[in-house]
Amino acid sequence: MPELPGFRLAAWDTPLRVNPNRSAGRFNRENSPATQYIGLHPLTPWAEYLRTNQITSRETVNDHRIRIWAIRVVAPEVTTIDFENAPTFGLDPHDLISDDWTACQDFADRLREDAAAPKILRVPSAALAGTRNVVILGERVDMPYLWTPIDDGDLPTCVVVEEGRPPEKLLDLVRYEGQGHAEFEAWSAGRRYEFADLRIHAPPP
Repeated sequence: MPELPGFRLAAWDTPLRVNPNRSAGRFNRENSPATQYIGLHPLTPWAEYLRTNQITSRETVNDHRIRIWAIRVVAPEVTTIDFENAPTFGLDPHDLISDDWTACQDFADRLREDAAAPKILRVPSAALAGTRNVVILGERVDMPYLWTPIDDGDLPTCVVVEEGRPPEKLLDLVRYEGQGHAEFEAWSAGRRYEFADLRIHAPPP
C-alpha cells in the first residue's frame, strides 16, 4: 500500500486523535470529529506551531520544547488539493492558505457527510510556503513504526525527539497571519515556487 513519510509535534502519549478536536483548525471546527494534521516536510509542523502560537521572537523560541514524532501515512489513496485544482472541489485557491478557515471547514464538513468523498487530503501548508500537510478526516490509532497496519484506522508512529526545539532560522520563513504566502503569490503570477529548506552550513563547492 502507498505511504508518505510524515511528522507531527505532540506532547501526548500518541500523536493521533480518536476524540473530537478541542480547538478549531483549518479543516475542523471546535468539537468536530477527530481530524489529524501531519506535515510532509520535517519543518512544517514547527512552522505551523510557531504560526499558531504567534511565536516570533528568537528570545522566546528556545523556550518551546516538544516531542517530535515520525508517522508513516499508509493510505490506499490521498487526494491532492492545490491552487490549480481547488475550484474543482468548490474552493477558491486562496481558501487553502487564507487566515479565514471558514471555507475549508465547510468543505471538510461536506466530505465527512458524504461516505463516498475522500477523507485523506494533501494540501498546501499555510505556515511554510512550498510544503504540504496531510489532513485525515477521521480517527486514527498509533502502532509501532515498523508494523504493517491491519486496517485504515492504524498508522505506524515513532518518537524521534523527546524535547525538541525549532531552528531559530525557521522564524524567517514562517508565514504569520496577515502576511503574504510566497507560493500562492508565485502561482498567481504564473511562476514556480520551491521551498529551499534551511541552510545552516554552506554547501560544498
